[in-house]
Amino acid sequence: MTFIYKRLWQGLGVLVGTLTLVFTIFAWVPDPARELAGQNEREEVVQAFRVKHGLDKPVFLRYTTYMLNLVPFNSEGFRAPDLGKSFITDRPVLDAIKDALPATLLLACVAMFFATIIGVSIGLVIAVNGPSKFGDLIISICALGMSAPSFVVAIIVAWLFGYVLHSYTGLPMTGGMVVVDPFEGPKLALAHIILPAFTLGIRPLAVIVQLTKNSALEVLDQPYVRTAKAKGLSKSRILFKHVLRNSLNPVITATSGWFASMLAGAIFVEFVFGWKGMGLLMFKALESGDLPVVMGCTIVIATVFVLVNIVVDVLYGILDPRVRQS
Repeated sequence: MTFIYKRLWQGLGVLVGTLTLVFTIFAWVPDPARELAGQNEREEVVQAFRVKHGLDKPVFLRYTTYMLNLVPFNSEGFRAPDLGKSFITDRPVLDAIKDALPATLLLACVAMFFATIIGVSIGLVIAVNGPSKFGDLIISICALGMSAPSFVVAIIVAWLFGYVLHSYTGLPMTGGMVVVDPFEGPKLALAHIILPAFTLGIRPLAVIVQLTKNSALEVLDQPYVRTAKAKGLSKSRILFKHVLRNSLNPVITATSGWFASMLAGAIFVEFVFGWKGMGLLMFKALESGDLPVVMGCTIVIATVFVLVNIVVDVLYGILDPRVRQS
């Protein structure tokens, strides 16, 4: 518990530093009120916009007010953080994120599950079977998957499986998590998640395959594995109890980093496939100069990064007693 408390305080420091940096960058944006209103708008209208959103106050006062509004409690008790209101829609940013975040979390979880299960399986098979032409081919494909930009892969996957092979796959090129049926109303359309999740999972899949293979090869050369073989343990027991468990630390590191980055990296994938999540929300906010929405999304992504890293540190100790002892 002492370790967890220490990591929580460190994570809080990371969050404060991240928010300070992002707020400072946005404070340099030249007069967003005039930019949004247009060059021909009357000065009275622009000034009213500044007053409404607090843009007429000094930067330090705006920063202090914003950070205090993020504190989840006050004299009356706990409350939801106040992320401000959108410049464009005048809607609370927290409400917009609540609507968009579940779709992105679902997409990231499905993509990461697909990448982890398949990546670990392929990496173990390559490591156990030793050097082969098949293994070299898989590693070459993984290198190609890591180097391909997500927006390029998204366009190719949408065109190939959603258009060219649509009669065989039955998958649409675009579509969100919820569709509105004219007779039955809103319905979940889980088939729409297949192509974006596959696209989003290609790069972490390639990384996990290589990490699992390299880590498993190192573990297979350890003395305790040779001892287990000498004792006559079955190959499956050696593989799953000794090799797999001790090979997972670098895989967990990569998986946690990719999962957290998917919340931000899904922007292009969500835009191409029309998946209405937080990535698409950030894209539209950046395009329209809606700074409060961009700030709110940044806060959520940074918080997820911190929490995931803390969970990973705890998992290290569970999987490897040497880490727990140190």
